[in-house]
Amino acid sequence: MSAIATLEWVWWFNHHRLLEPLGYVPPVEYEEAFYRGQETQSIVPALTN
Repeated sequence: MSAIATLEWVWWFNHHRLLEPLGYVPPVEYEEAFYRGQETQSIVPALTN
């Protein structure tokens, strides 16, 4: 298998393959949703004495 064919397969897998453990969404969409959730969380500083 050529390197280009491998890269094409990886791209297809990450953008089109629906994975059950991820809620039947492609890995790229799952990762984007994860990072969007991280951006909306505010960081609360720890209180120190």
